[in-house]
Amino acid sequence: MKRLMILVALSLAFTTACSDSNEAPKDAGQDATSDAGGPDASCFTNPTTNYEIINACTTAQKIYKNPVLPLLNPDGSLPPLP
Repeated sequence: MKRLMILVALSLAFTTACSDSNEAPKDAGQDATSDAGGPDASCFTNPTTNYEIINACTTAQKIYKNPVLPLLNPDGSLPPLP
């Protein structure tokens, strides 16, 4: 009987975790398919959602990395395989 209860509990857990719902999570950011526009701001001073955190005001400096790739030819192509 105890084994049956464990099996039932596990099956219920898996069915709720693997639902076929097409609803987006409530904390999901804006996507291209939604017609509701997000807040029109260049940055956010007190971010709370994922969208606001990504677009938050910051005093960080941009860092540009130009890696040195020794096998790259001057035109940007790779040399032929040996």
